[in-house]
Amino acid sequence: MRTESLDFLKQLLTTPTPSGYESPGQRIWCDYARRYADEVHTDSYGNAVAVLNPAGDPKIILDGHIDELGLMVKHIDDKGFIFFQRIGGVDPALVRGKRVNIHAAGGIVKGVVGATAIHLQERDKEQKVPKMHECFIDIGAKDGKDARKRVAVGDPVTFVDDFEMLDAHIAVARAFDNRVGVWAAIEAIRAAKEGKLACSIYACSSTQEEVGCFGAAMNVFNINPHAAVAVEVTHATDTPGVDVKQHGEVKMSQGPTISIGREHHPVLVERLRNVAKKKKIKVQMETFSLTGGTDAMAIFTKQGGVPSALVSVPNRYMHTTVEMLDLRDLQNAVDLLAAFALDIKKGERFKVKV
Repeated sequence: MRTESLDFLKQLLTTPTPSGYESPGQRIWCDYARRYADEVHTDSYGNAVAVLNPAGDPKIILDGHIDELGLMVKHIDDKGFIFFQRIGGVDPALVRGKRVNIHAAGGIVKGVVGATAIHLQERDKEQKVPKMHECFIDIGAKDGKDARKRVAVGDPVTFVDDFEMLDAHIAVARAFDNRVGVWAAIEAIRAAKEGKLACSIYACSSTQEEVGCFGAAMNVFNINPHAAVAVEVTHATDTPGVDVKQHGEVKMSQGPTISIGREHHPVLVERLRNVAKKKKIKVQMETFSLTGGTDAMAIFTKQGGVPSALVSVPNRYMHTTVEMLDLRDLQNAVDLLAAFALDIKKGERFKVKV
């Protein structure tokens, strides 16, 4: 991976972007996109779009979502402890004992999610995972008045965990889901720019996927595309405790996946497979998810039906603060997206034969 591209990825991963508060990350994405795109613009909800070859035909969306999971201040009690609700699918079992940043009006307020010491717990009772509203943040305030001077109801909260390389290829970070998608979309524009492009590429950095795939739906309305490829992470199922008979077999370091069925348009799926084979790009195939959705779900039913596909990077420990992936899988996803865009013929349309 290019040094400049890796630095850009690190910037995205270390910039807080909880759903509904994505602007800091979008500014970084737009600044980078302007180096390679012909146009870069944003909309009323902060979705960002970079366009390469705007006069091309067809119009192809490459969509990632920039928002990450987080928390939001819900209540501050008179002792100064802060209670919260989740932003997106945060697992309550993984919250206690975490360091957090509260993004308050006056700047970042540091705190921890309290965890009662094991010595003080009743050992004869089965330990249960607390519900989200039973967890609290401690900022060291002396009382409620002190806490309310520093934070307010509605302030977003992010986890402190950061980006780190475990070796030359394997990386860990909070919320690879899905800053890697927006990274791949604009990197695909950079790669496609070197070739002869007939289509128009709209790289989208969509907002609010984790709370309902809302930004992608807005982008479809604004762009009116002829086809779309969502770029996501998927569950790597090659770790202990995951039943591949139930969840399918997806391995880290074996290439990105192409999803089959439901929203994934069979003509686009076949084209992606053929392009991968022709360019000798390692890919894996997986069935559509029964346990979650992506922006492709929000895209494919809009505007009378937008042919859509999904390319995903295998990701271990999704929706934790220690998500893990292989940067070679991520680079292969970029190579596939760029090759796919360059393979599209002028005026081409994608339709299921009946």
